[in-house]
Amino acid sequence: MKIDSIEVADVQKTAGNMRTGGYRLVVMTCTPADEGYYITYSFEKETDLRHYRIAVSEGTKIPSIGSSYGGAFVYENEIHDLYGFTFEGMSLDFGGTFIKTSVPYPFKKKEQPAPTVTVVKEAKE
Repeated sequence: MKIDSIEVADVQKTAGNMRTGGYRLVVMTCTPADEGYYITYSFEKETDLRHYRIAVSEGTKIPSIGSSYGGAFVYENEIHDLYGFTFEGMSLDFGGTFIKTSVPYPFKKKEQPAPTVTVVKEAKE
């Protein structure tokens, strides 16, 4: 499988070219990388599957591809809610409530603090 690397600034142009070429958006995924994250866009037309990847760090604002693929709002909201990335210009933005989690951005890389232990003893009567 071949994955073409593109720049964040080229996301909308690439999606537009795929749409014009008759490709459908199959999926958008976000995965942790050594330094930052990869967001991969997968498109398909008949038996031709194409993948484009951007490398991003925390805080990177990513242009939405909603103008080319209206259904991208599902993936963009999911990536926002699980990893904390902001997609600029989303066609439908749930404002962080698309996926309800017990902690914000559960898949975002974090420095894990040392766990604390609290011992509670019951008073004897």
